Amino acid sequence: MAPNRIEEIKSAKDGLDVLPDLYRYAVEGVDAIPADDFERLKWYGLFHRKATPGYFMLRMRIPNGVLTSEQVAAVGEIANRCGRGTADITTRQNIQLRWITIADAPWVLQRLAAAGLNSQQSGMDNVRNVVGCPLAGLDADELIDARTLGERLQQAIIGGKRFSNLPRKFNLSITGCREDCTHAQTHDLSFAPATRSEAGREVAGFNVLVGGALGGQQPELARPLDVFVEPEGVVPVALAILEVFRDHGPREQRKRARFKVLLGEWGIERFRAAVEERVGATLARAAESATHRHGGDHIGISPQRQPGRSVVGCLVPVGRVSGDDLIEFGRLAAEYGSAELRLTVQQNVLIPNVPDERLGALLAEPLLGTYSPKPSPWIRSMVTCTGNDYCHFSLIDTKAEALQLAGALEERYEIDEPVRIQMSGCPHACGQHRAGEIGLLGDRKRVDGEILDAADIFAGGCLGDDARLGERIAEGVLTQDLPEAVAAQLRSLRGAAALRERSLVAIG
Repeated sequence: MAPNRIEEIKSAKDGLDVLPDLYRYAVEGVDAIPADDFERLKWYGLFHRKATPGYFMLRMRIPNGVLTSEQVAAVGEIANRCGRGTADITTRQNIQLRWITIADAPWVLQRLAAAGLNSQQSGMDNVRNVVGCPLAGLDADELIDARTLGERLQQAIIGGKRFSNLPRKFNLSITGCREDCTHAQTHDLSFAPATRSEAGREVAGFNVLVGGALGGQQPELARPLDVFVEPEGVVPVALAILEVFRDHGPREQRKRARFKVLLGEWGIERFRAAVEERVGATLARAAESATHRHGGDHIGISPQRQPGRSVVGCLVPVGRVSGDDLIEFGRLAAEYGSAELRLTVQQNVLIPNVPDERLGALLAEPLLGTYSPKPSPWIRSMVTCTGNDYCHFSLIDTKAEALQLAGALEERYEIDEPVRIQMSGCPHACGQHRAGEIGLLGDRKRVDGEILDAADIFAGGCLGDDARLGERIAEGVLTQDLPEAVAAQLRSLRGAAALRERSLVAIG
């Protein structure tokens, strides 16, 4: 079978080799860019979108979601100068900017580099941003501070051609946190905390999960590779797994080029043996999981392991933030903390290392009125993809619809526990709708000759020991009818008493 178009593009010229052309196109203009190089520009984080012809989305790499005040201010500056003043925090602890022109691209890349940031290999057939616990090094209960390992993984993978031509994208996470705030089961490869006894002592390390991918018609949760690695073994094992996928992953059909397909064809034992051959050693079998909870969001005030210090977790509704507010977050982190911020996979911002005696002053800052550490339970765990204002794959404006849905539910109902409502605009599932307690998938429906925005409803998704993907329980629900439809599903999942009508509460 002939290779697919993207494989032909990569065979003709590696994506990393497009950088000199990028600088040339900045002078010649967007019309000078051939179709193949529009694809290759994604190797430097620049995505030309049909929804905004002539403009690019820029995605950067932020391993473990850690930013300095200087870096977040630089991103805010770029957003204001080139991106019409807005930015999106993603479900991979990244930031995406819009409205970048090819003429502005060289300055943008240089400004990022000056701040110690880059956008290299953040798209297409590369290892995407390395996800980690946003409280790494701060959480008193964590097993291992995995930040250094995340940085070492990025350094080993990015910047050279060893892994610049994978069969498809590859998502990777590593955390020593016991709370699974990185959602290990949703990635192609995850290192999750584990312990084993050896010669009478406890050895801390990681169990390896493989094959998670929530997009497409056959989403899958990651499963155990039955491997335990100590910290020094993480990078060699990860690189061996990537090599096997690079060399043996299917490439003929684009839709079947994901890592999970190779695992399905080979089976766990054959794949494990191939990884051991690359590592050159027998790998230890999986140990006892050290994950005790699943899906923590770190919103609110969390005491740190450092005495007298706390982390303030601020909700960024559906991940959209202005350039000015990014700059202000940087200022607050420098004034009240240690000039550092952390991003989460729930699209939020954390300010760490705040002295307890300064918490009151920080909480009184106007910015925290907009990005609250005490949000409504309806908006607290709501996650969305980009939506059709910028992404041509999306069928609906997910961010606007999610905010309207949260507002309508807040107005009508009280609920004690946050609800994980996750919305994707298309089957690519960037909003991870099948992992949500309530999942929403964008749709369009004809009513009386008019095409209206709608969504399919999924229910019951969860991660952890009893992980399962949400099941589709309704199709083509008009977005205006979603509040009552979502409320009905929550009553079914949690019981009738879980939701309380606000009018009844007020009377009582």
